[in-house]
Amino acid sequence: MFMFFGEKLTQLRELNGLSRKELADKLTISEQAVWQYETDNLVPRIEILNQIKTLFSVDTKFFFQTTFIEPVVSEEHVAYRAKDRDSRKKTKLELTYLDYVDYYINYFEKFLVTPTSSITKLQLQIKPFLHSSKFVEDIPRSIAKIASYSRQSLQLHHNKDLMYVLESSGIYILEKDLGTEIDAYSVITKHNRSFIILGSLKKTAVRRNFDLAHELGHLLMHEDIDMESLTKKEHREIEHQANLFAADFLLPEEEFTADFAELQRKSNPDSYLDLKRKYLVSIAAMGYHAYQLGLMNYQENRYFYGQLTKKKYKTFEPLDDEIVPIKPGRVKSLLQLIYKKQVLAVPDLSNIFHIIPSFLVKLFNLNPDFFDEYVAPKPDYFSATNIISIDKFRN
Repeated sequence: MFMFFGEKLTQLRELNGLSRKELADKLTISEQAVWQYETDNLVPRIEILNQIKTLFSVDTKFFFQTTFIEPVVSEEHVAYRAKDRDSRKKTKLELTYLDYVDYYINYFEKFLVTPTSSITKLQLQIKPFLHSSKFVEDIPRSIAKIASYSRQSLQLHHNKDLMYVLESSGIYILEKDLGTEIDAYSVITKHNRSFIILGSLKKTAVRRNFDLAHELGHLLMHEDIDMESLTKKEHREIEHQANLFAADFLLPEEEFTADFAELQRKSNPDSYLDLKRKYLVSIAAMGYHAYQLGLMNYQENRYFYGQLTKKKYKTFEPLDDEIVPIKPGRVKSLLQLIYKKQVLAVPDLSNIFHIIPSFLVKLFNLNPDFFDEYVAPKPDYFSATNIISIDKFRN
């Protein structure tokens, strides 16, 4: 007799951000019944099982084999860019998501020969400085040095290339619905894989750039910090450090100072439009950085922020609708390579993982028709030394 593994139903429920009550409502059953399924006290009836597998894009066999997912990150290592520390209540659901995306990426990467990522090298280079007395002597200045070194090391010459440069460095950047309170979060898994998860709610390109740089700051500076044990004051300080890093990283001091000196009215937000086009950073963030660098005095800064409020620029700035946000592409490119070269075929998803294509479409926020062209692929004869046969991993 086959055994139903309720743990896998729990994983799928959490992966989709559902409470037991919410899942019960979708299935038109009681919350108690969902609890019994998840704790192996009751096996779902066939009609309920069919509803569940359709809802979560899996095959029936998915629930009758032991879980292949293992935890790859602990709660205390997830760093949030959020409005409030209480947003960490959502962390447990995000851990399941991270376990799944890391598992599938780890599996797909096995078919490729990949060098040590430059982000890993950069993290190792910076770590000794973070634990030195020089860092704590002047933290803002130390962060500026780290940001400058990081920009040079990653060879970021223009902020329009930020997404591409970060993904090329080895960071996996993904989009998902994080709700309204969380902008983004980042983590390093036990496989030493760096992730930045961006909220998929509509956001301007310049604000997304700051989110990316903010999370890069966490990945480089705060890997060893227990985020879960921080007090609210300590959490604010960590977020402040990541903000400082983001501003220093996106607005290199020497170049930005020279450009800022050319402004006719530095306390007028409308004077920043050319700088916004150049740096792809919000007017608010540039004003913040200018004040931190001492390029504006207290009165000028106060007037600047008063004008931001008066002009309602805190919600929508000039050029926000003209600068197009860049979407992550690393995972998409990885899957395209695997399937175009026929290292894997679409039926393998069911044969190996007992999932259907829409499962990965939702997991990685792909276009709904992503797998359509690979359903019946044409023969493709090629020679590629950097692709390993799937047979090696089926034995």
